[in-house]
Amino acid sequence: MRIAAAIVVSAFIAAGCSSAMTIDEYSSDLSEIAETYVVESQNLSYDYQSSVEDGVRAIVESGQDGAQESAVELVRTETVQYLAMLSDAMGRYLERLEALSPPDEVKPEHEAYVDAVRNAYEAIPEARDTVAGATSLDDVQYALTASGFADGQLRWTTTCISLEEAVIEQGESVTLRCVRSAPEQ
Repeated sequence: MRIAAAIVVSAFIAAGCSSAMTIDEYSSDLSEIAETYVVESQNLSYDYQSSVEDGVRAIVESGQDGAQESAVELVRTETVQYLAMLSDAMGRYLERLEALSPPDEVKPEHEAYVDAVRNAYEAIPEARDTVAGATSLDDVQYALTASGFADGQLRWTTTCISLEEAVIEQGESVTLRCVRSAPEQ
């Protein structure tokens, strides 16, 4: 009898853990998760851009021989490091998104968004490897713009907007910051 009761309790707990959230709970959690990721990713981007700009400026101002090669090495190294940190942040974001149990009314949009984030995330290692092998600034730029990661950004934005609209149609507010402005520094 105790075993049967334990199985029933376990099944009840498991069913409760996997049940969909209310739209209010979902929109609140989704907004918080998105804000955390957006702030982190924008700060990483800002730090990366500042580091590259400052580093290249210092190389140019030094007037050293081999400035071009030094600049390429700096940009390549900083870009690989940036992509690694972005991948880490995006991986945590993806895990948190996947852990949500969206209400049925927004489940298709949620799943499309998670899929878009996953595709962009999974494309980062290839972009990082291509950048690591770049021998010129043009090669670095091409490695980024021609990557699956860059291609995934449009889908990410499109599915993000669709998810926001679906939640709003359910009468809740949500802030995913699908289209971002520059971070305040």
